[in-house]
Amino acid sequence: MMICRSKAVSVFDYRNIDLGEYAAPFVMNEETLQQKLEKLRTRHGRLQNADSVMQDDFVTLNTESDIPKYQKTGLQLRVGKGLFSPELEQAILGMRTGGEETVSLPEGEVRVKICAVQRRVLPELTDETVSAWGIDGVSIAELIRHLTAEAKAQYAEDMAESLTAWLSDEIADRSTFLLDPDEVRAEEEEGRQWADELLRNAGLDPEAADDDAVMAVSGKTKQEHYDFVRSVYVGGLKSACLGTEMMAADGVEITGADYQKALTVCAESMGVSPEEAAQKVLPYEKYLRQAAADYQFTKLENYVKNYLTQEESK
Repeated sequence: MMICRSKAVSVFDYRNIDLGEYAAPFVMNEETLQQKLEKLRTRHGRLQNADSVMQDDFVTLNTESDIPKYQKTGLQLRVGKGLFSPELEQAILGMRTGGEETVSLPEGEVRVKICAVQRRVLPELTDETVSAWGIDGVSIAELIRHLTAEAKAQYAEDMAESLTAWLSDEIADRSTFLLDPDEVRAEEEEGRQWADELLRNAGLDPEAADDDAVMAVSGKTKQEHYDFVRSVYVGGLKSACLGTEMMAADGVEITGADYQKALTVCAESMGVSPEEAAQKVLPYEKYLRQAAADYQFTKLENYVKNYLTQEESK
């Protein structure tokens, strides 16, 4: 089974890289802990009536004005979000419930009546409130330990993902390849087409868009945008070459059943027949490369996760 004509002639051994130099240890700082506790308090907060408008209050008001936008009855907004009018929200700060005032906005004058003000009140963080939230038998100290463990698990997951992507790039950079020119050209052309599609999805004409327009949506000049996407596609070819070598070393083969399973999933997700998926979306040659590249990434990901688990247990 030939996955691609290109070859990885020398695969850099990723086990020679000391991941400890790049895997920063988890640290739960006080700021992060307080943010998590505040989020938990907010989730269990309650609204109560207030007699004046403050930042973040939920306000119901009536507005009268010659400006159509401000001719509203029962307008509801959260002060400070700026979803309706940032200027109006600032102007009503301090107004009392039931009060009426004429405020000056950039568009003109608006007569405002505050109908109701509700403010979210957060509970004090005590053993009793934690118990009232349905976390029976859990103290504040235990809650903090739980939040720390939760944050640590998420950190490990994020670290594993980013470290695996970095390790994959490092192996590609330190390995040597014999790339087939036709395959490289095909990948670069597919990359160019995808770069076009990305610009169209951003509302740009790939032919007419200039550097400023492309920079606004991608953070890159037009040439940098195309070069980057093409390099990603060629990088995918290299990943397939590396995955092929790893599969051969592990005695793993891709079967026809694997392809049919992938076709079924692809067809169901796109609402087409497996035959259409095979012809237009996932031809066999493309599937083989994806499968090989995925094998490399999964193997590296498992290696990184095992490393992080071992470091955690020390």
